[in-house]
Amino acid sequence: MADYPENPPDPTNLIINLFLTGLPENRSRCPPKGRLRGSEARYRESAVMKSFAEQALPPAARRRSRIVAVTLCSVLALAGCASTGAAPKTELGPREAAQAQIDEPALKEAAIESTKTQDYVAAAAYWGALYERSPDDASIAVHYSKALRQIGSIEQSLSVMQRAQIKAPENADVLSEFGKALTASGRPDQAFAILNQAAKSSPRDWTIQSALGVALDQMGRYEEAKAHYNNALGLSPDNPSVLTNLGLSYALTGDLNMAERTLRRAVADQKADAYARQNLAIVLGLKGNFDEAERLARADLPANVADSNMAYLRAMLSQPALWKQMEELDRKPAAERPESKTAVPNADQVSSLPPETDLSL
Repeated sequence: MADYPENPPDPTNLIINLFLTGLPENRSRCPPKGRLRGSEARYRESAVMKSFAEQALPPAARRRSRIVAVTLCSVLALAGCASTGAAPKTELGPREAAQAQIDEPALKEAAIESTKTQDYVAAAAYWGALYERSPDDASIAVHYSKALRQIGSIEQSLSVMQRAQIKAPENADVLSEFGKALTASGRPDQAFAILNQAAKSSPRDWTIQSALGVALDQMGRYEEAKAHYNNALGLSPDNPSVLTNLGLSYALTGDLNMAERTLRRAVADQKADAYARQNLAIVLGLKGNFDEAERLARADLPANVADSNMAYLRAMLSQPALWKQMEELDRKPAAERPESKTAVPNADQVSSLPPETDLSL
């Protein structure tokens, strides 16, 4: 847990700083360290710090994901060993060739199923194996990048999409995912240009409008961001993921009342995920409603993480000067609220856009 600051921070930066607070208890790990033989997989071990807004996979799902990923990686490693011995390579016979053709559809089916069930570690392993076989396939590259973003491998996701964009510069899905990867990596200026290009190709794609909103929020252009969130809501009414992003946008400008109302709309939807609930918990905590905030926090997070979050909020709000500043900000009309010029963009906030379980994204 980070030490509490001696002086109260600028409340216009407060929300983003909360999202970036490190909680060692709440981490997720990528599949095993090192390259597998034959360059069949590129995973490296990394510990990704989760934000308050993120949901850790349930223990059973996490164990299942790791077992699946390790099993897949083991199979791929054995395949690599079989092809790197001293003996000369031989051509596949009809039976082996037929088996290879069967394997790829099965692998793709497993990748799609893992994505739908939000088993992102397994999805990254499956899509990664497919990507190794067909690195120029734009659709596979896009799905692989999405899975990588969900497990926190942002830079690897960006690397995949940079290559895909070179190979398919006009592909709307590639442009959309490339823009999201740029936003997730904290490059909102570049993301905004790419996402605008994607929006021209896919004007009915609400995820692009939502991503544009996140990029603009990162640049401190909050009113423009809200306009894009509203565009997204026009395309996908009452979408809980868009409402979550819009609620955060209100919170970033200090309008905690609107943030709460918007996030409550998101949480009321049965399709709402942990991101919506945990962001509402943060806003309620910032308003001093710790009882409800704690209930929401415990709905998705381990008890020790939820307790740490609430303890941090209580300690922060116990500083009278900060509390007074926040009350004053909340009373001011939106037009009079200062916009943050130094806010640090939170890559995981775009997680986004939202957690993508729908393969049409």
